[in-house]
Amino acid sequence: MHQNLKQYGKRSTTTGGLKNVNLSLNKVADKVLKKRGFIESAVVYRWTSIVGKELSEWCYPTRLSFPSNKTLGATMFLDVLGARSLEVQHLQPIILERTNLIFGYAAVKNISIRQVHGIEPKKRIKKNVRSLTFEEEKWVVESVEGTKSQELKNALETLGKAILSKKII
Repeated sequence: MHQNLKQYGKRSTTTGGLKNVNLSLNKVADKVLKKRGFIESAVVYRWTSIVGKELSEWCYPTRLSFPSNKTLGATMFLDVLGARSLEVQHLQPIILERTNLIFGYAAVKNISIRQVHGIEPKKRIKKNVRSLTFEEEKWVVESVEGTKSQELKNALETLGKAILSKKII
């Protein structure tokens, strides 16, 4: 047995082992995002869940700017497809609220919209997805009924429905 394993009860840091690629990529991405002002990279990672699938196809955050030596009152800069900028302007309060939920406090105060022409809407790939039966939906809802956290409950319900809808009949 390896000497370090006997001595400390854990694997030596000098020996090789499998590492989760996702963790390594997140570390690299976090460094790049911090340079762009994204102290909390979860805003970028979870952008689709913050604003919704449709809005995320033609609107995305480019940077986050905090006032000097402060963690409140940041401005989030968004690139928006020109024709959709008015819609994003009307949705500002909702986007701010949902973004601040990620931080856990009112970190972002303003949104600055930049109209761009180069955003290509993501191509939608049609997948073999079927509609759930009433019994299947009921089963998913009942399965997560005992979950105390509403956010976790919603996530589990969405996951369950997605898995069942892709299941081959």
